[in-house]
Amino acid sequence: MSGTLIANRPSIPTSRGLRLRGLTWLVWRQNRLAFWIGLGVAAAVAVYAIVRHQEMTTAIAQGHLDACRGTTVPAGDCSHKLNSFTQTYLFPMRRPLQAMLALPLVFGVFLGGPQLAQELESGTYRTVCSQSVTRTRWFAAKLLVPVVLTVLISGTIAAAMTWWWQPAGSLLGGWFPWWQWYPYDGIGPVVVGLSVLSLLIGVTAGLILRRTVLAMGATVALSTGALYLLESVRGQLLPATLATVQHTTGSAAPSNAWVLDEGLADATGRRVPDLVDCYAADDYAKCLAQHGRTGRWAEFHPASHLWPLQWAETGLCLLSAGALAALCFWWIRRRPS
Repeated sequence: MSGTLIANRPSIPTSRGLRLRGLTWLVWRQNRLAFWIGLGVAAAVAVYAIVRHQEMTTAIAQGHLDACRGTTVPAGDCSHKLNSFTQTYLFPMRRPLQAMLALPLVFGVFLGGPQLAQELESGTYRTVCSQSVTRTRWFAAKLLVPVVLTVLISGTIAAAMTWWWQPAGSLLGGWFPWWQWYPYDGIGPVVVGLSVLSLLIGVTAGLILRRTVLAMGATVALSTGALYLLESVRGQLLPATLATVQHTTGSAAPSNAWVLDEGLADATGRRVPDLVDCYAADDYAKCLAQHGRTGRWAEFHPASHLWPLQWAETGLCLLSAGALAALCFWWIRRRPS
């Protein structure tokens, strides 16, 4: 009598963790070098920013600089202390903040531009699309992975730079205006918004031009133009505050406010033209008063508008990026391969 022995083999455990599969895994493999490089740079920036932040907060506490916080034209001991603080801590911060303006271009040129252009130029995308994968699904995977990498890396760097800047920005006030292109373009959520927008500009250029070098060059030009356009409309993203003061020749705006426009006012607060002849008068204020110019008006964004403006501009960037993504989907569905 013969029998069949059936061995009870141990079952192979199945991983239930998050794992990339199929096309997403392929796109991840194509971009993993850029991810690890970006993550390493972000980690280095974060560590350096944490160290510099701690140094600044310690210097502020030990130097008793809280009494000088936010002053526009400090005098006496405050002037000496703030000058010393600026030379020691602000000057080393300026170069990194200025360099942050190039961060969106890096994502657009080196991650967005070649993302589709390389495969369209070489024709390798046809191999993927022949494996029961539609062009729309291929594009979705090619777009999703770079967007996630861009948000993660740019968000980490932006958070680190914001953490580094905050003690100096709060202390120096008008000495280091928040509304200038730096630090504004190098801190906060707007860094992420600009990076995603530049990435989508690069992806769109690569899809339409189908040449890698040409797409990278176009991304530089278009992203630079987008940055300039956003800066030109930044002041109109939120309603400005209007203030009028009487019996003074000083500004109607508070210290560290972003003044959009200002001028002279009469006793009723109505805006009136400037008087050039009064600049040569012995008593400028008296000359203005004799001609009915008794006050000043100003339209401005106070310092409290920093983060609302940042979020408004970030939303505008993401809406523009979404419009470019929709254009790319339409292009892929309508245009022949």
